[in-house]
Amino acid sequence: MSNSTTDVRIILINNISLQLNHYITLFVFLFGTVGNVLNIIVLSQPLLRRTPCAVYFLGSSVASLGIIIIGLPSRMIAGKISDLTNTSSYLCKSRIFLLYSFRTTSAWLLVFATIDRWCSSSTEIHRRRLSSHKTAGSNIIIIFAVSFVLWIESMFCYDADVEQAPIKCYGKSNSCRIYNDVAYASSTIAIPSVFMLIFGLLTIRNISRSRRASRAFFNTDLNLARANRRKRKSTRRTEVSLTCMLLLQVVLLTLCSVPQAIHQFYLTFTIDVSKSPLRVAIENFIVNFNFSLTYIGNAIPFYIYTLNSTVFRQTLIRLVHSTIQQLKFYLTFRFWNT
Repeated sequence: MSNSTTDVRIILINNISLQLNHYITLFVFLFGTVGNVLNIIVLSQPLLRRTPCAVYFLGSSVASLGIIIIGLPSRMIAGKISDLTNTSSYLCKSRIFLLYSFRTTSAWLLVFATIDRWCSSSTEIHRRRLSSHKTAGSNIIIIFAVSFVLWIESMFCYDADVEQAPIKCYGKSNSCRIYNDVAYASSTIAIPSVFMLIFGLLTIRNISRSRRASRAFFNTDLNLARANRRKRKSTRRTEVSLTCMLLLQVVLLTLCSVPQAIHQFYLTFTIDVSKSPLRVAIENFIVNFNFSLTYIGNAIPFYIYTLNSTVFRQTLIRLVHSTIQQLKFYLTFRFWNT
């Protein structure tokens, strides 16, 4: 391959990587910020908040909003103006610390939401009692605290303007890079994904058993069945909607996070390998693509909830309708008092 052809390919790949970094990141930032803010508002409504699982969703939405606000602005300005996280050691360390802490928090909140679904769907009374607002509140505080303590090391391991690194803000030494990769892959992706898979399958099994038990019980007393059918149907619809929301988000977050973790290991173990400019350009493109993919996983849960959950969608519609009515009342009041 001639040098001129290689140079053209490198320029093309770098340009695509730059445009991907800017425009897709801008799109994810706008839709992710709006989506997570709406998630927080909708999940704070009494109808959903009375369910402990929704409290975990609420905490996860706060963490996802933090991920987007902390992680994306520096990527959007890349190539346009100087990215201070690449040159300022303090900003580099602070960004990585907050970003990874929020990522770990978001993943483990979904793990505990899955465990809560398993407990609440159980036919055993003592296990159902574990699904409570008090338990959820305590777990959320513990998860936030442990996640932030876990990534304090990034304040010492990361630095700006690191030579021979795929990105400027990177681990200072091989030991730091290996530790960070292992910690991120295990605490934020592998272990949470395994737990979510296990308890997700157990939840599906519990729901199946509960439905069979309900049919057998109510078939023995038709009057009791008629009296309780409407109430149980409403409760079951909320439970099933929350379970579907959870399982979809678990699958989405896992699929969006795994490629980055795998490629992160590859970069760490090949950082001292001599690479051609074309290979470096390709690897930088993959880094940017994988980073964008991880942010997508935190940006679109609101839109998945809206499309797939009837309860969430109805709550959102009622909230919008109520807001419009209040705005009309406010404008009418201002009009008659001017």
